[in-house]
Amino acid sequence: MINQNIDRSQQNLIQDFKQVNHTIITNQLEPRNIIDISLKIQDYLQPNIIKKLNVISAYCKMMIQKKNYKNLKMQAIKRRKAFEELIYTEQSYLADMKIVIEQVIQIVQETKLLPEIEIQQAFSNIIQIYNLNKSFLRELQKKLEIYYDNTCVSHIFQKYIPFFKIYFQYLQEFKIDQIQILRDKYQNFDNFLNRLEDAYTFKGGDLNSFLIKPVQRLPRYSLLLTSIVKFTWTEHPDYNDLQKTLNSFSQVTQQIDLLIGNILRNQALFELQQKFFNLINVQIVESTRKFILTESLTMINQQKEETVNLYLCSDLIVLTKISEENQKFMKEGLITYSFLDLQTQYESQINPSLNFTLIAGDQNMLFICQDQEQKQKLLQEFDAIFANLKNNASQQNSIFQTQKTTIYNPIKVEIVSITRGQELLKSYAQYNIIIRNSNQSYATQTRHKVLLKLQKKLQAEFQQESQLESTSFLFQNWIKNRLNKESNDGRKVIVQEFLEILLNSHQVKTRPEYFLRKLKLPQDFYQKRQQFLEEQKFSSINQ
Repeated sequence: MINQNIDRSQQNLIQDFKQVNHTIITNQLEPRNIIDISLKIQDYLQPNIIKKLNVISAYCKMMIQKKNYKNLKMQAIKRRKAFEELIYTEQSYLADMKIVIEQVIQIVQETKLLPEIEIQQAFSNIIQIYNLNKSFLRELQKKLEIYYDNTCVSHIFQKYIPFFKIYFQYLQEFKIDQIQILRDKYQNFDNFLNRLEDAYTFKGGDLNSFLIKPVQRLPRYSLLLTSIVKFTWTEHPDYNDLQKTLNSFSQVTQQIDLLIGNILRNQALFELQQKFFNLINVQIVESTRKFILTESLTMINQQKEETVNLYLCSDLIVLTKISEENQKFMKEGLITYSFLDLQTQYESQINPSLNFTLIAGDQNMLFICQDQEQKQKLLQEFDAIFANLKNNASQQNSIFQTQKTTIYNPIKVEIVSITRGQELLKSYAQYNIIIRNSNQSYATQTRHKVLLKLQKKLQAEFQQESQLESTSFLFQNWIKNRLNKESNDGRKVIVQEFLEILLNSHQVKTRPEYFLRKLKLPQDFYQKRQQFLEEQKFSSINQ
């Protein structure tokens, strides 16, 4: 519309000048008179020009003000939503804390499933935290009932920030493996939690997933408060106080960042244990081991490039892989892991190369980073790890200094092809497989009905484990429910994943006869593997 007004104004001016020009030409005026006429024309047209410019200027200002109003209105809506999100997440947080208090702590105390001192150590001051946050929520809800665009909320935070320091005690006493230790120690307590988990009391998680919520809550407050400040305009009566509140809250959270960081890193270590190491009966959760970082990069494995997830701890490296088909219905698969010691080192090619090789024992792991920043970051972390290992070794005996790096070499399964077979009048799919066990390879075949029998035997043979580890691919009914619904590529992935986890499982290794027979593998399959690993270890020590 504004463009149309400007165009009309320009057309009118042009028409006026055309008329004047025509008058000058037709009357054949002398040059000395042209100046006088042009001045008269300017005097004649100036009021109209100024008037039209004023109209255009006023219209522009109106449009700018209208746009600013719309932006301000949208910002006010976002500010209210940010405040509502704070209240909603607080309600959800308190509901979870109420479950812990009423359905766990109170019942455990009444039935004396745990000694009082164990209860105090496991749950710390969570009841105090719940009462504090309950009061905090009540004031937030009252403010929402009378909320309008200029409502101030900073004073509520200012009132409660000093009291949030009671979280310090919880953070100092919280241990990521505390509940698991109690479950192992007290069978009745473990049975009680199993019943709660079966009843979906913890919403698909476990008690530990609820107890870590207070650890995660304070950083969440900082993010929510930052969001409210972001959508508060500078002319708002609460803007300056909100900025001060955010600074005050930052000072509190800075004091606990180290505690939270250590807890969350230990949580990552605990999740690695649950996802990969429980199945092979290896314990990686220790008080001296700290999780550092995780990165996705490329690894050269058997002369092939594959994308891997690298999990780095203070003395441990874990490599996992997710294939494209895996992402739809399966979790990460463990490729290898290695405990690091003084003999571990890396070799790095100079820039601009993105490659580096980690040498751990007899294994060389060649990586290709995404960029120079990632490469520099990883090498700096390895330097820090090696320096820390060296420092620890100097404070311990010489036996530690001659210790060799431990490497995990999982049994690998490759589905070479799927062919069709005939039995009586029915055809069936046959999976042609190569199983690599350390330095030996075995070619074998299996069928859908054999895999079903293996699955059924697993659940019958290891009934207790299947209930405790129901999320493990080993104990799920993928063979029965999903195998025949997938394409050939999908079937290959399912069968490979199932057999690799089965053959590497410590449960199967304790009673392997049935499984080895069904897979047409020799009964000394695991003995040969152990013999090879011992020979490898002996050779490494002699070096």
